[in-house]
Amino acid sequence: GWEVVRIASRTTGSARAAADEFGIPEASGAFDDVIADERVEVVDISLPSHRHPEVAIKALEAGKHVLLQKPMANSLDEARPIVEAAERAGVKLAVNQNGRWDPAIQACRELLDRGIFGQLITASIEMRTRQPWQEYWKDSANYPRLMLLGMSIHHLDQFRYLFGDPLEITAHLASYPGQPWAGESIALYVLRYDSGLLATGFDDGFPWTRDWSEDYRIEGLDAIARGRIGWTDQGFSTLEFTTRDRPDAWIRPAFSRKWVPDAFAATMGELLLAIEEDREPSISGRDNLHTLRLVEAGYRSAAERRSVAIDEVQP
Repeated sequence: GWEVVRIASRTTGSARAAADEFGIPEASGAFDDVIADERVEVVDISLPSHRHPEVAIKALEAGKHVLLQKPMANSLDEARPIVEAAERAGVKLAVNQNGRWDPAIQACRELLDRGIFGQLITASIEMRTRQPWQEYWKDSANYPRLMLLGMSIHHLDQFRYLFGDPLEITAHLASYPGQPWAGESIALYVLRYDSGLLATGFDDGFPWTRDWSEDYRIEGLDAIARGRIGWTDQGFSTLEFTTRDRPDAWIRPAFSRKWVPDAFAATMGELLLAIEEDREPSISGRDNLHTLRLVEAGYRSAAERRSVAIDEVQP
């Protein structure tokens, strides 16, 4: 139901093809055409992330609200000016951290809010895909960082959404023999919380098979939840959970929506609601600086081979 008035891409031909497919009135190969159009109130920017600062700041300074694909920028230092531009212009900036709206993640948040887990002990997300699945990530000059920045950022943001900001992160990064691109393809990291919770992520971009998967688990003193995130096979995510008083009974809700495409609709919907209600989006640029802070701390941990306190990196 949103009125899309125009689209731009790197080439006019690809923009025109998308416009024809989705019934968009105007298309061009110039991003400035969208920004300059007085009818446009919200700009959805989904470019290679090294272009984000340039295009997003121009759109924000033109008074447009912006939904910016993740990562907001390729570094925390490059992201801060985008947030500052939005605040100077008095417009809304949201970052497309759509992983928060995967139905299983939303359901786990509901279970956490109800307090069924009791004291949290461990949480984990384990993903296996083949990297890089974005062609531009092979550009070694602009993308010396790959897995942690490009994919693990989803899981770091999901951990923040579920459990808040941790005290510290310990990360290990690796490439595989003969890898032709510069960025790391494997990321292993542990977040330690002041409650004692340990949240672990293992993101493996090496497999040369198509058995992609993404599994998660949350364990507390009073309940355990586990399941699979469905984006890797375009299927439905799953969730099952059990409680200490009925440890052999696993409750298995069924989801009617998927990460793709529903979570993408949710992020734009959150921005539009924030505009309508004149509030900060839950996925605001300012909030996303804290997710990028985790990314930066992870890279520092891997480089210096030590645990890095989050407070060592300013958001």
